Amino acid sequence: MPKPHRRNKFPRKPAPEASKPDLPGFGARRCAAILVEKTVDQHESIDQLTTGSTAIGVYRALEPQDRGLARAIALATLRHYRRIGEVLSRLYNRKPPKNARYLVHTLEVAAAQILYMNVPASAAVNLAVSAINRDKRTARFTGFANAVLRKLADETESLRTSVEEVSPFPAWMTKKLVSGYGKKLTAEMGMAVSNEPNVDLVTRPGAENVLPADFATVLPMGILRLTTATPVTELPGYEAGQWWVQDIAASLPARLLGDVTGKQIADLCAAPGGKTMQLASLGANVTAVDISRQRLGRLTENLKRTGLSAEIVQADILEWEPDERFDAILLDAPCTATGTVRRHPDVLWNKTPENLDELVALQRALIHRAARLLKPGGTLIYANCSLFREEGEDIAANPPVEGMVLDPILPAELPGLEFCINRQGTMRCLPHFLGGQHAEGGMDGFFAARFIVG
Repeated sequence: MPKPHRRNKFPRKPAPEASKPDLPGFGARRCAAILVEKTVDQHESIDQLTTGSTAIGVYRALEPQDRGLARAIALATLRHYRRIGEVLSRLYNRKPPKNARYLVHTLEVAAAQILYMNVPASAAVNLAVSAINRDKRTARFTGFANAVLRKLADETESLRTSVEEVSPFPAWMTKKLVSGYGKKLTAEMGMAVSNEPNVDLVTRPGAENVLPADFATVLPMGILRLTTATPVTELPGYEAGQWWVQDIAASLPARLLGDVTGKQIADLCAAPGGKTMQLASLGANVTAVDISRQRLGRLTENLKRTGLSAEIVQADILEWEPDERFDAILLDAPCTATGTVRRHPDVLWNKTPENLDELVALQRALIHRAARLLKPGGTLIYANCSLFREEGEDIAANPPVEGMVLDPILPAELPGLEFCINRQGTMRCLPHFLGGQHAEGGMDGFFAARFIVG
């Protein structure tokens, strides 16, 4: 008996239009989908995928302006990834196959452009459908993709509004954040991720008024937050080295050392050099140590522009043997970087729970090593840009070195930012802090603890 005929859920479409010339912007959109695929599915970082010798071929093949567009689209997609996923799930009349990842990511980058980048819907739809039709893996989904994206274009406003409160964090990350901060703060952090970050400047002593009042607003601790779209290289004081770009949260750990005039201070994991420049500008004798030659190159350039000096050492801190011990050490340790999610939304997807466990072990090893490089009674500032308590408060509560004593941070040390000091006496900045009153910009998530090492 013949089997009953079954209609194919995804009717076969004509063969891909490989012979047609590319539409303007086609390559950038295709590249953006591949960047998202490699970030979400393979946990790679956007910087690694688009920088130097590690950049993927499809990105290197683009013209410079299309590289910028591909990167911008990919980052917007990753910033709103869970919201976009929720929107698309409502528009599917049937789910795409689980292994059709290029199809799904192409739809996602098109949705990001329509929902969050003010790209004309017709352009985003046409380019996405063209990309799907030209790839032999996805050509049979052309009609399906066209229907989904046309419906999205028709209902953009209502769909965008309906997913505003969807958390941007993946499930495992949400669980950890809720455990550490509760649902309310986790939701507030999630809303802050939606905002493009502002640019903050740290000035050299005496250069606080380098920018006109209509170029920047003054934050606590004298940090300048730009309110102009003028490129930083064209701002007053750039060539003279009177300031450098550094988020307000990242500028705080160095201040916890107090008066550093004439002191021998090591800045460990120093590149690209914001904290080194802070300490040098305040009169410290700084030794800047980092394992990356490339990143130390950026630090050297920054010091040259600002006219500041420091001894630069390329070394693995766990193996480094300096000739003399230090009065104080600032250790900005490698971490999950989840506090920088406003600037680097790919950290939502290129980090895993396994990464966290590995990094906590490294952080404890680095603290143990740093403590051995201090003079008796020396001060160690341990800091990182993670949101996870495992990388911050939990380490401060159980330091890895016998005789290491937590030295509580006092409100007077962070005037205007006292709310960043927690009950433990350590510093905890969260992305939504400073939001709403300073151009909706928030701040990086950051942790810092101060120890006296006997």
